[in-house]
Amino acid sequence: MNENSTTLYEFIKSKLLNGLHADISCIRGVSGKLAEFSEEIGDDSVTLTYKLECGLERFAIRVDLSGDSAVLSIDAWVPVQNGSYRGFSPERAVSFTLGDVEPDALLGSHHDCPWWMYPTFLKSFDELKPRTQSLLVKSGELNYYMLPLCGDDFYCEINSDKLTISSDTSGLCRLTGAFLAVSVSADPYKAVDDCFKYARETGAIRVPLKAERTLPELFRGFGWCTWDAFYAKVTSKGIFEKLDEFREKNIPVKWVIIDDGWIQNRDSRLTSFEENREKFPEGFKATIERMKEEYGIEKVGVWHAFNGYWNGVDPNSALYYGQRDNLDTTPSGVVVPSFDEDKAFRFWDSWHSYLASVGVDFVKVDNQSSNSAYINGALPTAEGCRKAHNALERSVYKNFGGAIINCMGMDMENVLARPRSAVSRNSDDFFPRRERGFVKHLVQNVYNAIWHGQLYYCDFDMWWSDHESAVQSGVLRAISGSPIYVSDEVNKSSRDAILPVVEDDGRVMLCDNAARPTLDCIYGFGDVLTVWNQSGGSFGCTIYGAAAFNLSDSEVKGSLAAADIPGLDGDYVAYEYFTKRFTRVNKGSTLDYVLGTSGVAVWSIYPVLRDGSGEYILLGDVSKYLPIASGRKVRTAVSELGI
Repeated sequence: MNENSTTLYEFIKSKLLNGLHADISCIRGVSGKLAEFSEEIGDDSVTLTYKLECGLERFAIRVDLSGDSAVLSIDAWVPVQNGSYRGFSPERAVSFTLGDVEPDALLGSHHDCPWWMYPTFLKSFDELKPRTQSLLVKSGELNYYMLPLCGDDFYCEINSDKLTISSDTSGLCRLTGAFLAVSVSADPYKAVDDCFKYARETGAIRVPLKAERTLPELFRGFGWCTWDAFYAKVTSKGIFEKLDEFREKNIPVKWVIIDDGWIQNRDSRLTSFEENREKFPEGFKATIERMKEEYGIEKVGVWHAFNGYWNGVDPNSALYYGQRDNLDTTPSGVVVPSFDEDKAFRFWDSWHSYLASVGVDFVKVDNQSSNSAYINGALPTAEGCRKAHNALERSVYKNFGGAIINCMGMDMENVLARPRSAVSRNSDDFFPRRERGFVKHLVQNVYNAIWHGQLYYCDFDMWWSDHESAVQSGVLRAISGSPIYVSDEVNKSSRDAILPVVEDDGRVMLCDNAARPTLDCIYGFGDVLTVWNQSGGSFGCTIYGAAAFNLSDSEVKGSLAAADIPGLDGDYVAYEYFTKRFTRVNKGSTLDYVLGTSGVAVWSIYPVLRDGSGEYILLGDVSKYLPIASGRKVRTAVSELGI
């Protein structure tokens, strides 16, 4: 091993995972602790083989290392012999105690409900929340990033001060695969980047990273979703009323999601693949044809749940009897698409082929992380989720060219199981009627994006353009790097709030990454949260974007240090949208702001270019919040900017 790898290994062994001592839990109350191991050191790996307890046949940890990154894998067996059987416990079968390291700060991402993740800002490991699945640790000048992974038949999480391995299925006799990736860097974002890249290179992450996924072209247009407009009371009549309004106001909507409410169900169980004719009396085919031909909507998508509907498929329906070979009943009694991948694919293909035949172009698939609870006890969670996502996506690519929004699916066993799809919801819903709901929405999105954006185009969810948070919401979407869509009610769309977010033709300006906190905010924030993004564009130079959001109840004054925007180095001109002010900046400069209640500032930061004619920038459309990703740039002399 080289010096960096040796140092990281010693940190993992002696500090991070407390000596690599393992607590073992098997069924029928059998438990113990493995503390003694031998080390076999190779050129780029170390294998720890443990002295056995608890009737184990083998327990080994392999640590693969490359420079400042490592992946830890487990191979643990419980024998079945002479009528003796004591497989691993379904929960916390193996655990390691976190650390002797004394962090200066921690950023954890934990489940605050079954489907979504939320950040926590802490000072010690014992303060960590249960079900943490991303952890950034600051210790002195270094940042350590820990990413729990999924193996063949288990998932790994941080539960308070322990790293735990679980399968959710009682009595498995073997646990194999990678369970943790770790990287270290003075730059926290490099630590995260390196961790995902190395885990992918070694096969510890088996699915593509974001750079390997393809964003469906339709999501480069501006959209509208029916959910917050109608909730489950959506009808074709209501949709046409809204499209009339968009046309009258000349708001360039390119795609529409018909969200929950169109499906035939009984007691929240799916009863038919076809639409509810009481709500869509003319049928989907005629509805969608009219949306496209009369109103110019280019693409129409529909919502459905990962298990059919919220409580699966109705076992007393004609649908069930027609599809029963492609369905299974979980130990909890819920009827879901089969645990067999090919059979589940046939279920989805039957449904999706019908939807495609009536003009549907894409799907939004909700309730994904509930799958873990539904299949609990039937098969290992990681295996079950992997098969379910493979089956779903096979159908989505066959029928819709891969166009899907994954939603309510931030469990790592979902996140690390999707084989090709590009878009995944990054936060809980935007709740337009929740008092100061924007604050949680902002915080959740930009901190989740630190890790979630390594794998997906992060969907920051819909918003309302006629709302107290409309300006802040619009700026967040402009810098998000996310598909952009509203869920406005009828007669509640503001053209003035929407047009600064999108191109005049309805195209969205997608930055290179998902918006994330600036360096000074990674481990916490005060009254103001500042975020950044960038665009390489097609002009051979990187343009940066930054925004400052006032989260307090009063006016605030402050500044953002240019050095806290990763990668920004050199001479730039910053343009702030609301003050209409140009400022010359470099890495040592600050971007000053005065923000009223619910106020926001947003800067486009252009590199100063030079040729024989002097200094210039490629200036975007100043009528837009953040046009850094627009293809429409105008060469503008710095001398003309009044700075």
